[in-house]
Order: sequence, then structure tokens, then C-alpha cells
Amino acid sequence: MASRNDYKYSSNEEKNAKRSNGQVQPNDGRKFNPWDFENPWSHGLCNCTEQCDETCYGMWCFPCFTCHLAWRMNESCWMTCCVPGYLAVLRTKMRTAFRIRGSYLSDFCAAECCPCCTAFQMASELRFRRLAG
Repeated sequence: MASRNDYKYSSNEEKNAKRSNGQVQPNDGRKFNPWDFENPWSHGLCNCTEQCDETCYGMWCFPCFTCHLAWRMNESCWMTCCVPGYLAVLRTKMRTAFRIRGSYLSDFCAAECCPCCTAFQMASELRFRRLAG
């Protein structure tokens, strides 16, 4: 019968190695940080001329466009009209879900200074990730 000490590990590396293949893997000195996002945006903030129909829709009826954008992200479309700054929250959700580099401050500044460009960038990102709806 195994004692309790048989199940204790001396380090996380040994613990992870025993879960995988039983060999301790060398550590290159870098620590994994789950908050360091590695992906860039697929389209720049001012790339709003690629989809003419989408750009026209967003320019002529921006509340409807952002409502549809929120719906595509499984969020309530009414929040975009009723909650100030909600576009920044949607952008942060998208950035986190796709592990895109940036910060909440950059999301807030983009959404408040140029909401149309921000919404078009988010729509382009969904299309790029094949999540268009």
C-alpha cells in the first residue's frame, strides 16, 4: 500500500512530467504567463474599406450594426444602446477570447475615440476567424 508521501511531488515540473510521459522536461528559464497574449489583430483599426456593404451598414445605422455585432458575440444587443462604453467591453471580450495583444485602456480609447472603426475592426476579426453571422 502506498503512503501519503508517495504522492507528493518536489516541484511542479516533476508533477507535470509524471502526468505526461514520466520524464522531467528541461526548463528554458521562461515562465508561462497566461495573460501574455500572442496574437495581433487580423485587421488594423482603420481598415474599414474592405467590406463596402458592411461599412455602409455601419455608417448609416451604427446602433443596428453594433446590435448585430453584439448578437454575433452571444451578447445582448440592447446593451450596446443602453450601456455607455459597452463597445469597449465587447472589444475586450473579443481580444481575450482570441488572445489578441492589447489592454483594456487601448480597448476603451479605441471604442470611445473612434467607435465606427472599432466596430468595423471587430466585425472583420469575426469574419477572419470564420465566425461571421
